[in-house]
Amino acid sequence: MEVGWYLRFAKADRVEAQVSLKGVDQVRHAMHIHTDWELEVEELDDHAVTRFKRKQPRFDKDGE
Repeated sequence: MEVGWYLRFAKADRVEAQVSLKGVDQVRHAMHIHTDWELEVEELDDHAVTRFKRKQPRFDKDGE
């Protein structure tokens, strides 16, 4: 899994992905490269839900 590609080219301000529990460390490692995103991890029984949110929205609400 290369989460970096999703964050690098995302047009949205939020990205959500399900990953295996073994993949959570790899996702956290990507945050060292993509410092303009915040990460939230919710570990469930057999997988984790990762939620990425831009620290600064890409576009403002007025469309400027």
